[in-house]
Amino acid sequence: MGLAHVAGGTVRRIGRTASELEPEHRRDGVGFFLLALAVLVAASEWWGMQGTTGDVVHAVVAGTFGRVAYVVPIALLLFGVGMLRAPGDQASTNRITIGTTALTFAVAGLVHISAGLPSPPDGGQAMRDGGGMIGFLASSPVVAAIKTVGAVPLLILLGFFGLLVMTATPVRMIPARLAEVRDWALHQPHESDLNEDGTAVEADQIDPDETRKVRRRRPGPVNTGPFDGDEAFRQAAIVA
Repeated sequence: MGLAHVAGGTVRRIGRTASELEPEHRRDGVGFFLLALAVLVAASEWWGMQGTTGDVVHAVVAGTFGRVAYVVPIALLLFGVGMLRAPGDQASTNRITIGTTALTFAVAGLVHISAGLPSPPDGGQAMRDGGGMIGFLASSPVVAAIKTVGAVPLLILLGFFGLLVMTATPVRMIPARLAEVRDWALHQPHESDLNEDGTAVEADQIDPDETRKVRRRRPGPVNTGPFDGDEAFRQAAIVA
């Protein structure tokens, strides 16, 4: 009872101390934790870390995500860096989390279908060769309801939706985003990087004190008049 009392007091003290931290520090802590977790998962899935720790990490990650576990370290790394770079952008973090979850379920489900829809009674290795438990949950109920021919397009749509959410791209903005990607791939200047005569903006023409948002604004038409009061003088009174 004495040991339990000491342990409980220590946990409560740590909890109070953590709650007193600034929100930015707490998010930084989460970001560093995700980076450490990315290194640990990469050591297990990419480099085959031996020992009890490697076996446990592989069993948990591969059993959950199947073959999709190979990209889990990249996702953890991106989440960690995102939290460290923008600790106050809660809306962006929530958006990326939702989009990544949808994309993960879609990819794991498709991988599980391609592996022949193994189930937990088939053994852990069969589940790891497919989409893991996530892939089983994402694909098996849908296949049972509408067969494989309907499940595959549905999962593709789910993955496409997750990708749009992650990139903050509404459906109506898809052509514009594709044009931006094309210009970036072909090293062509974007419309916002052109002068009024259509020539590209040179590096020495960019004012470093102006932000991109201000630089993209275009001046509207100027009203040139005539205005009331432009006359040289106006008679104040009419004499009868």
